[in-house]
Amino acid sequence: MEHQRTAMGPLTAFMAWTVSSYACHQLAKVFLTNVSIVFPHVTPVTMAAALTVVQMFFCWMLTAASWKTRLADVAENKESINEKNNNFLNNYIVALVMHVLSTFLTNWSLARTEAASTLAIKLMEPLVSALAQRVWHGEPLSYSVWVSLPLVIGGAVVFVSDDPLSVQHALSAGVVLAMGSNVLLAVRNLAIKGLHSGQLNLGPRRFSWCVGGVLVGMSVVVLTAVWWLEIVDIMSRRSTLAVTSLLLSGVFHVTYSLISTSVILRALDVVSHAMANVIKRVLVVALLYVSGSRSASFVNVAGLMVTIVGLALYVRGKTHGKTITCNVFSRLTYSGRASSQSRHLVKVLAALLVTCPILLTGWHRPGIIMETAPSVMINASDRATYTLTTDIIDNMAPASPYGLRWPGRPHNFMLLSQWADFLSLDYTLHPFDTDRLAPTLHTNDEVVWEMQRLHVRVLTSLLAGRRHAMLMEFATYENKGDPAIAAGQVALLKRLKVTIVFSCSTGRCNDDNLKKAREISNGYNSTSLIILLQGGGNLLGYPGFDTARKRILNLFPDFPTVLFSQSIWLKNKNRAHLNESLEIYSHRENLTIFLRDRQSLALAQEYFPGTKLMLMPDMAFGLGRVPRTMPPTLDIVWLKRSDRESSGYKVPEIPTNLSVSMSDWWDWKTNPGKSPMETAFLMTFNGFSYLQRGRVVITDRLHGHILSVLLGIPHVLIDNPPYFKLSSFRRTWTAGLSNTVLVTTGEEALEEAQKLLKKYNNYLPNVVRA
Repeated sequence: MEHQRTAMGPLTAFMAWTVSSYACHQLAKVFLTNVSIVFPHVTPVTMAAALTVVQMFFCWMLTAASWKTRLADVAENKESINEKNNNFLNNYIVALVMHVLSTFLTNWSLARTEAASTLAIKLMEPLVSALAQRVWHGEPLSYSVWVSLPLVIGGAVVFVSDDPLSVQHALSAGVVLAMGSNVLLAVRNLAIKGLHSGQLNLGPRRFSWCVGGVLVGMSVVVLTAVWWLEIVDIMSRRSTLAVTSLLLSGVFHVTYSLISTSVILRALDVVSHAMANVIKRVLVVALLYVSGSRSASFVNVAGLMVTIVGLALYVRGKTHGKTITCNVFSRLTYSGRASSQSRHLVKVLAALLVTCPILLTGWHRPGIIMETAPSVMINASDRATYTLTTDIIDNMAPASPYGLRWPGRPHNFMLLSQWADFLSLDYTLHPFDTDRLAPTLHTNDEVVWEMQRLHVRVLTSLLAGRRHAMLMEFATYENKGDPAIAAGQVALLKRLKVTIVFSCSTGRCNDDNLKKAREISNGYNSTSLIILLQGGGNLLGYPGFDTARKRILNLFPDFPTVLFSQSIWLKNKNRAHLNESLEIYSHRENLTIFLRDRQSLALAQEYFPGTKLMLMPDMAFGLGRVPRTMPPTLDIVWLKRSDRESSGYKVPEIPTNLSVSMSDWWDWKTNPGKSPMETAFLMTFNGFSYLQRGRVVITDRLHGHILSVLLGIPHVLIDNPPYFKLSSFRRTWTAGLSNTVLVTTGEEALEEAQKLLKKYNNYLPNVVRA
């Protein structure tokens, strides 16, 4: 029984160490991810610095350190004792500085790469600690260290790399920062170990009502203020989540740091502490994988196996000829103070683990945290919902028509189970909540899948069994984005097995053709036919389009009508046209208007009362992913609009080592087809060809962004203030994409495009040069 009691304490402390470390790093990643979405211009180093400041503030508030300095007696050399006391103080300063810097580098690494990758790189800490002890204490390195060193470092680098064959990708900034954190942690631990020999007492500060009240009060005030700013639409609705995860990460950081330094490290030497840290981090990486925050290829897993083999060789060499030290846990024997601190910290951790889910779910609607949020167990009813949802998703993806590629659902069970409730919603009953998932997705396939899933689910609901449609005002002009919308609409209708019984293009929906349409409609009733109006970016901003839609709406008042996804563009708020538009679009019981960004949705809610509104993505996503069909001929294609929606930004001087073509695709002419619909498709794919000429793209046109997403081309978006059409759309739907950057000036655009060329150099096809 006595043995069980002594073993249970170390095991409990170790598990508390593991869980608190996982919670700290996972919540830190939640904070960093959401801040990057809410404030896309904030740099990773700034986010890491803010996170570090908060974590250090909690350390200062929640920990206390004290030690006994030796006083010289009559028989001792006073100078010698004072020197030892000064050395002790220097060790404390070194430990403090190293802790702050290592925490900052870890957070910076988290801002640049996945949490699982950062923790995996830190698996090499035992070897770094051994090297540090060699430098600090002059201890010789064993053969096992020299053999293990390349295996652990090489395996860890391969494990975290998206392209293990590329040195440039393997040794990314995030990896290098994590390695730097290892070095600083090794120095910190050596300094703290020296402090323990001098009777350092480092532990939780004794809570007074004053300290507790200050922390709780500050947190409540900050969270309430941010929540209120969200309510009044001053701050993004992700802001409260970011602040909540920031505060919780700070508390968990203190918890696992105290367990590490005042409980575990007190009982072990520095290298054995690092080995215990390895076991902890392997478990943390496993938790991060289980929660769906990272996926691994076979090569990545092989790299992890190599790392584990290297660590096993190191442990074997470390324990050769020893029987007592072969088990890390067996060495965890506590002093009375350490045991007391361990029990206290475990109790604190238990309270945090109960509080954390309540805070995260209490401040936020379900399903908006992020893709990498911690997973939960699924009960029988939830699993049934998930099964039903996945059946719907699977059934909605028949073979793609026209040779298009529609992405299948992501192979990420944890993602789909986490979002099961959201995926099963009837969005016609939740018309303003459709964008919860999309901004958290990071790959082009995932984003396009989610856009198409929403299209299919919502239009299926609105069709309500109807299998015939009229498509009005589809685009056949050289603005390649609007024809792409038309093509996406047709592809979606084909997917849903809806027959287009009448269509007319822009300029051809005249009285004669509308009369024909009305005659055709006499063969149907409101339960078998739906009227569909072309989407785009011309709601309110272009009077001719609104006038044309007015004629159609008045001609078919009894048929359900959908105005596909639109942006509202108010040019100086033309009051006369605005008043006319209020009459056109307000109080239309049979009309549903899709708005493709939250800015436009807010304006529609203000101006169009009595009409059904829905937040829906652009209809060009109906085309799906489009593979490159030609090699690039330029480094950069710069799509610069030349109409009145341009912000008039200044074009910088182009470096001579870059090949850049700048134009508006209005001038990239298309041969007409034999029918207006064929012309629309030809213009669409001519737009794809226009963009494919570049290895990367710079665009101030929204559909330069959307078509680049469909192509998978890395690109830079230049926003168009004061209308902010691009940033509003990106913030609503594509903020999570890792290969897009949003800027506001031409200088920034060129700089970011060059960064994309460098970042994706090994993935992009080479330029065909004359």
